[in-house]
Amino acid sequence: MLNWLRSRAAATKLLTGVDVSVYQGLPGTWVKEAGNISWAAVKLTEFEPGGTRYVNPDAKPDWDWLKDQKKGRIGYLYGHPSTSAADTVELFIGKLRSLGLDNSDAVALDLEEADGMTTGQVSDWAGDVLSELERRLSRKPLLYTFVDFARSGYCSGLEKYPLWIANPGTKRGKPTVPEPWKRWAIHQYVITGPIDRDVANYASLADMAEALGKSEKEPVVKNLGGTITGAVASARWPGGEIVVAGLSTDGYIQATRLVGGIWTAWANVSLTEAQGSPSLTVWPDGNGSLYYIDTTGAVIELETTNHGETWS
Repeated sequence: MLNWLRSRAAATKLLTGVDVSVYQGLPGTWVKEAGNISWAAVKLTEFEPGGTRYVNPDAKPDWDWLKDQKKGRIGYLYGHPSTSAADTVELFIGKLRSLGLDNSDAVALDLEEADGMTTGQVSDWAGDVLSELERRLSRKPLLYTFVDFARSGYCSGLEKYPLWIANPGTKRGKPTVPEPWKRWAIHQYVITGPIDRDVANYASLADMAEALGKSEKEPVVKNLGGTITGAVASARWPGGEIVVAGLSTDGYIQATRLVGGIWTAWANVSLTEAQGSPSLTVWPDGNGSLYYIDTTGAVIELETTNHGETWS
């Protein structure tokens, strides 16, 4: 019975934290207000509509203070689904690398803006950002959002990422968990006043780092085969279909597609022999273009309307 009570207590322990941005100022300004915290989240970047690259000028002192004090750290980016997912990720990772990334550090996407996009466009964009963060940083990123935003369908298909739910007005550690999630990782329960307050649903910082930090598992290397001689080009449609193309040893452009989680066999797609590497551009509804240079130096464009199944 005693062991059961101990495990029960550990399971219900919550780690106190805060999240800060430039509005809280330097650590000397917000630390006293934060009180006895175990961790903090720091806003690092925001790739804004129009191409403005915002970087929090206080990120470094905040990040360094947390490490000096042996606190848990979460670096997060503020997302705009109307912008480039690739540019959003690149800006964030560039800043994160410059600050220093430890294996125990976590990362997060703050998703609360639709930017006039549809629910499917927003969730596809967020999926691209989250999957790229996971791939490049070898850790599962958190998704921060509000209950009503998730309920509106903007987070469809993102349930494999830990939920950081903004749900003020509910009891600390007792948030409403919106679909598609069944459980929560962090609850932001105060968003008014000088600092936002959160609790993490982990028994210790070590448990939090194990769940959200760098994975200790060896990366899975997927050999896609092919007989490609140089660099490849790749593109992804919003529905998840991916095409990869490159110059084959037979002199033609070859491509493979990921459809339904399965890669197709490599097949020649260029009409003539080619030189150099191809490039790819795709649009919604299965449309896309593949460009390559033929042996005379002319640039050839091929088009697809069926997610790269055929090119002409």
